[in-house]
Amino acid sequence: MSGPHPVRIVEVVEDVDHSFELNVPALEKILLDPKVADKKVAVIGVAGAYRMGKSFLLNFFLRYLQWRADGSGGLDWLSVSPDSLQGFSWRGGSKRDTNGILIWSEPFIMKDKTGEEIAVILMDTQGTFDSQSTVKDCATIFALSTMVSSMQIYNLLHNIQEDHLQHLQMFTEYGRLALEDSASKPFQSLQFLVRDWSFPYEAEFGYKGGQKIMDERLQVSAKQHPELQQLRQHIRSCFENISCFLMPYPGIKVATNPSFSGSLSDIEPEFQQQLRIMIPRILDSSNLAMKEINGHKVTCRELVEYFKSYMKIFQGQDLPEPKSMLMATAEANNLAAVSSARALYQREMEEICGGDTPYMSTNELLEQHQICKNDAIREFRNARKMGGVEYSVQFLEKLEEEIEVIGLSGNL
Repeated sequence: MSGPHPVRIVEVVEDVDHSFELNVPALEKILLDPKVADKKVAVIGVAGAYRMGKSFLLNFFLRYLQWRADGSGGLDWLSVSPDSLQGFSWRGGSKRDTNGILIWSEPFIMKDKTGEEIAVILMDTQGTFDSQSTVKDCATIFALSTMVSSMQIYNLLHNIQEDHLQHLQMFTEYGRLALEDSASKPFQSLQFLVRDWSFPYEAEFGYKGGQKIMDERLQVSAKQHPELQQLRQHIRSCFENISCFLMPYPGIKVATNPSFSGSLSDIEPEFQQQLRIMIPRILDSSNLAMKEINGHKVTCRELVEYFKSYMKIFQGQDLPEPKSMLMATAEANNLAAVSSARALYQREMEEICGGDTPYMSTNELLEQHQICKNDAIREFRNARKMGGVEYSVQFLEKLEEEIEVIGLSGNL
């Protein structure tokens, strides 16, 4: 492909194992280029659910950076190439368009507030919770992109909802486990980007309204259930900076026209106006967030090594398998049923052969063991359990094994 373009550097191999592959040659070609290798780096990433316009949005960042790089001095960067929107692959519709993690093949050189040249990397990520992705896929992609980003934009639709916060907690905790860093704040900047905000009369578009909504959603109060308090404390403990921006609806043609190509004339003026506020603010030299790890400002050369080491962790067997909230609950639910059934077996056997009970022959004891075991199995099967019958089979087997161990230890 000629000219600058998006490059997939992390791929989810959609086989039985759903393994991850890092495209080291492609990553090194971009980040070890002599023009940027030893420059400090800022990584702007966008993550969130699939089909929510992440790549579409990222191309406006791309347009702004290209306008800055061209140095044309035109007043309105948004009006450059007004008839189309090119860069990261995007399209309307209901099916996923991005796999893994992609970065733009050409870092942009910008100056920070001290005048030092910084390499700016744009990063696009596969959307979470599509029909091809496992929970581990989603957790790994989100966690990895958050670990390498200096600014992670969490792209949401309509509002900051409780399930958005729960997913963020799960994904960031997975990243924190990978970093083995529970003391300091492991990640840098997070921006909630609420798309299609429909309540400007409650909170105005932009950062001011976003701050109001974010403060409300992340507020910890004594009236909240401890679980809700812990969730909010966790998120604040993970990021050094958290902000929020409320974005209006882009327009009916953007949302529903399959032939929409990015023409500005099809995009609502209010949406354009908010783009003109948000994107320069994030990429302005006074706000540009350089990537830091443990207080050290990272260069492009060093970022390659961090990518490699992080990928080894996610490819290894040391991290626990992330589970969906349903499966985590189902597991706990089935384990509780095992515990109750095992306790029933132990109580019944204690009544039959414990303490001062008369002597019983081995055959009689084995017979009573089988009766009590059957009672425990019946207790387990009758318990209301999540996950379905097939899922509970492994826990029934666990119960039977544990009962046999208890029986053997009782010299059956």
